[in-house]
Amino acid sequence: MGNLNFFDKLPHISECKQILKAAAMLDAILMPEWEYRYYSYNSQWDTNEQMASMRNGQGDHYFAIFSPNGLIIKGFDKEYTLQHKVDRSEVVKSVPEAFNTFVVEPAFVMDQTTFCIWSVADQEGWSAGTELGDHEYELLEILVGGAKYYHAWAQDYYEIALDIKLVEQVFDMKPIDEVLLQQLNDELKLSDIEGEIAEIGYPDKDMKV
Repeated sequence: MGNLNFFDKLPHISECKQILKAAAMLDAILMPEWEYRYYSYNSQWDTNEQMASMRNGQGDHYFAIFSPNGLIIKGFDKEYTLQHKVDRSEVVKSVPEAFNTFVVEPAFVMDQTTFCIWSVADQEGWSAGTELGDHEYELLEILVGGAKYYHAWAQDYYEIALDIKLVEQVFDMKPIDEVLLQQLNDELKLSDIEGEIAEIGYPDKDMKV
């Protein structure tokens, strides 16, 4: 991770949102079958809330909520629990009151929690419930690595050759058109992913992020 620790490398809330939207959009294109995707994003999760998630099919996952109060992310690293005793109450005890509804949301499987981090709106930096080493945040590496990280991961996971320039266009929030879509997955038409574009809140030609 270099001389900077993981928290020092984490981007601002707005950039996190863009990164996780891009990852979900690319997953929707590269893997039309939802149950086999890693990254998901729901821009209409609740009133004034957007939700991003990742699940790898082996138990590891995270859930992230963007709200007017900021961004909070909880994750579960299965391997970590095999090597350490995790007190979930300790992990979330320092969560600000502004995120109280997140901590009690059943959909986020809070009984499976190895880390919880947050960034409060209008404040600089990130906080965590418990201090962990950089390795324990590997599930969030996409927030640090961005398009380059996703490109390397997707080529390996989906076993495909992928042009990093196309990945970068999506991470730059370029509207998806037939040309870009065909370059990413020539088996899809734009009409096939209109639902995903709307759910993710990914910009089309008439819409901004």
